[in-house]
Amino acid sequence: MIDVELLCHRGSFTLDVGFTTPADGVTAVFGASGAGKSTLLDLLVGSLQPKRGRIVIGDRVLLDTGRRIHIPTESRSIGWVPQDGLLFPNLKVLNNLRYGARRTLRIDEALEARVIDTLGLDSLLERWPRDLSGGERQRVALGRALLASPQLLLLDEPLAAVDAARKAEILVLLESIKREFRIPVLHVTHSLAEVLRLADHLVLLDRGQVLAHGPIENLIGRADTPLLAMRADVGSLLTLELKTSAADSTHGLADLDGHTIRISPLPADVKGPLIRAYVPANEVIIATQAPQGISVRNILPARILQLRRRNDGSVLIELAVGKQRLLAAVTDAAVRDLGLVVDRPVFALVKSMSLDAPAGLRLLETG
Repeated sequence: MIDVELLCHRGSFTLDVGFTTPADGVTAVFGASGAGKSTLLDLLVGSLQPKRGRIVIGDRVLLDTGRRIHIPTESRSIGWVPQDGLLFPNLKVLNNLRYGARRTLRIDEALEARVIDTLGLDSLLERWPRDLSGGERQRVALGRALLASPQLLLLDEPLAAVDAARKAEILVLLESIKREFRIPVLHVTHSLAEVLRLADHLVLLDRGQVLAHGPIENLIGRADTPLLAMRADVGSLLTLELKTSAADSTHGLADLDGHTIRISPLPADVKGPLIRAYVPANEVIIATQAPQGISVRNILPARILQLRRRNDGSVLIELAVGKQRLLAAVTDAAVRDLGLVVDRPVFALVKSMSLDAPAGLRLLETG
């Protein structure tokens, strides 16, 4: 486990946080600018000292002010990838990569070859940082961090400084890193699309405080989740069991807790059997009777769990579909006219969903 408790004053800003997250997979630290994300990373890496705190990764205590334990930055075994890469301008790509490995006093040739291959760096090794694009610099920075054989990888909004095409490219690389290297990652971001694409766990940070933390499926799709429930792009993350593949048909079938979901068209790159689908709340219609003669194909029996009025005048309704949760955004008038109350059985009509966040990324980034 990764256990963090920190109190730090930085000018007029105070960070006072505590959370625990598994030491595997990707934990997204999500919040707006000014929430304290960069301050948190500075404390974790050791470049900033807290008033009091504790940082434990697995069985290693990196910081415990009560016991006067403070492991210096260079000994924490943390790989850090800042927003702009921060490559050494006087070193070519290969030597930038090996800088991290030299700090461990050894160069693992097998690991180096694996990193270069995974990140597609072979053609860049003899180039200078000034000759690289933003996406290429980020790939080199990721490689440098990985070659240091870290116990934890910190990503500080790694997509903030690159264009849309490079974002898609780097997201694929981050998925490869997650799959190939099995290093726990703390991914700082203000992009919900990145959270949906990469995260297994989520820490919601606002004004220096942790509002909620836990597995992503426990926080996405709840009407009362802080930060997320009031967003225009709020929605639900569902787990589906794919029954067909694109090779069988362009129209896919999937199971959602005993209910059949039709996916049309079925993207060719979607892999099963278990897939994640993001359903925006404004793509869900609620009916009090089973509708007939309509074009919407996915009609799911559901039960209302809670209702939450939002600042824009809409009402966010949390529905139970089997053991999973589905959000719908409706007007206050619809709630009143249809008599929508907690525990009422209804039907949820899903107009569209995006599978495995590549589609979800496009959907969320277009607005």
